[in-house]
Amino acid sequence: MISFFRSFFQSKIGLAISFIFLALIAVAFAASDVTGGATFGGVSSESVAEIGGDEISTAELSSTATNAFNQFRQQSPEMDMAAFDAQGGIDSVLEQMIGSYAAAAFGDIIGLGASKRLVDSEISGIQAFKGADGRFDETLFRNALAQQGLTEARVRGDIARGLVSDQLMVPASFGAKMSAQMALPYAGLILEGREGEIAFVPSAAFAPKTAPTDAQLQTFLTRNAARYRIPERRVLRYATFITDRFRDQIKVSDAEIAALYKQRSAEFSATEKRDLEQLIVPTEAAAKAIAAKINGGATMAAAAREAGLEPVDLGLLSKAELTRAASPAVANAVFAASSGTVAAPARSALGWHVVRIDSITAIAGRSLAQVRATLENEIAQDKLRKTVSDFTADLEDRIADGASLADIARDENLTLETSPELLANGQAPGSPDFVPVGAYQAMLPVAFGLEEDAGPQLVEVQQGKEYAIFEVRDIKRAAPPPLAGIRDRVAQDWALAQGLTAGKSLADSIAKSSRTSAELAKAVAGAKVPLPGIEKIATNRQTIMQQQGRVPPPVALMFSMAEGTTKVLEGPNRTGWFVVHLAKINRGDASKVPELLQVTRTQLGEVLADEYSQQLMTAMKAATNVKRNPAAIKRVKDQLTGRTREN
Repeated sequence: MISFFRSFFQSKIGLAISFIFLALIAVAFAASDVTGGATFGGVSSESVAEIGGDEISTAELSSTATNAFNQFRQQSPEMDMAAFDAQGGIDSVLEQMIGSYAAAAFGDIIGLGASKRLVDSEISGIQAFKGADGRFDETLFRNALAQQGLTEARVRGDIARGLVSDQLMVPASFGAKMSAQMALPYAGLILEGREGEIAFVPSAAFAPKTAPTDAQLQTFLTRNAARYRIPERRVLRYATFITDRFRDQIKVSDAEIAALYKQRSAEFSATEKRDLEQLIVPTEAAAKAIAAKINGGATMAAAAREAGLEPVDLGLLSKAELTRAASPAVANAVFAASSGTVAAPARSALGWHVVRIDSITAIAGRSLAQVRATLENEIAQDKLRKTVSDFTADLEDRIADGASLADIARDENLTLETSPELLANGQAPGSPDFVPVGAYQAMLPVAFGLEEDAGPQLVEVQQGKEYAIFEVRDIKRAAPPPLAGIRDRVAQDWALAQGLTAGKSLADSIAKSSRTSAELAKAVAGAKVPLPGIEKIATNRQTIMQQQGRVPPPVALMFSMAEGTTKVLEGPNRTGWFVVHLAKINRGDASKVPELLQVTRTQLGEVLADEYSQQLMTAMKAATNVKRNPAAIKRVKDQLTGRTREN
């Protein structure tokens, strides 16, 4: 059914890549994954594609593909770049980039563009560029550009292309609808039921009786390497330290405590707090009228309700706190009134305040002796934080100057430990009982993003309490293990593969002679080897949909067959062949279920909108004369996946 069934968009890769360009710049800066520059990992800067006079360089493709991969790996930590590429990830990134450039080039052809003011607006709206006041901060913007090695021109170009693409693509797909008559047969499919039989021809029945030779197994392993491939593993060497190790260095003097007490004398002196209720109105006249009603005996709630308002309970506040929350005028008026009365209305930036004093509480002052322990602890904590900050900054400087992990561990009296071989998700294939707790939670995300020659790294394990310094000691690229370690498994798979090939002819023969259920039963009974019994199936699409992907493949096959036909389907893991016969189709009538028809129309409308977008993008690529450079694309892929290191 149109693009709804396109396999790419059914895959995790496709779904992830489809959204890359919707927030490319925001993701790049927030996640700090996009890098710029003329080269990437040794790939010289050349063109991988030309679109209407513009070029996409190898460096640009490398950085964007790396960013997409890193985003995807957050959901699938076991994924490596080789698998990402094998599932079409890098190609999909390139096509999205080409689409962005093609849309911009097509926009130029028809006179459509993005103004500087519009691009400025988009940049100012990116959260990563906003300061503490929520406004665009040019310093943050410039620093982010410098940190990422990006030029302002590239950022603006990416945003402008995205804006032009939106102007073209959104109108093309907006409001797409499918008529009820056209949607009716698709809705009817959901109500459809099917009946049939499934026979099975097991590979084990045809497996060789003699054991395979080592040469046969090695050849089989080589041809099926992906089946046994272990994802990339890394060995970490690390040391941890806790900040408590610096506590003995922290000394707090009496003078420091006395100075802090004096600095915060207002906090510790005797004071008065008042329990307050408040209304804010726009005019002085309204405030005075409400105050008069309350002083005349009306409750705060009743007076507020009459004015269409609701009072706010401010709780206990000191004069200084109320000054900060409202204004000096409001605080002076409130603290001049007595308990149980309404203060004279006063103004703040928000309007005129009507405040009732419910009660007055006197807070006794606290002497230096009473708060000494608290102040001493605060000073000690501040000194500890500064000491830790200075120490970690010094460590980073030493690392930058080329100090090794062994040197740092020796100088700081740290104990070095070595991890087992770890996958990106923390599992250790050679140590099933290993649990990646503690420092591993902080180290692993960083470790699997490092290049082979990266120096030691410092990470925070527990905020302000524990740190780890580590290095990647060894990288074992994704590959199948040696035959000796998995010989029994390979031998079993080899036998099943041989049996699978031999059993195919029997399965085909049964299918060819089975045009009815009776003929299928006769063919199975007369087979040259004993076969399992035939399984009868009667189900419908609603049941299939409710199983959410847990449908057995032969049952799913029944829903793509014509009535009275028989097909052969390979079983999982070379276990054998299913012979599937569809005996009867029970048609569904969606015209009697209007709710289902409406839902189907809505869903197919989304599919139709996607189809319009895809067709427009295809047309724009054709109109802008897209030229790809397969050799350059291959070089980028080889570099990213590590194939150049293996050759």
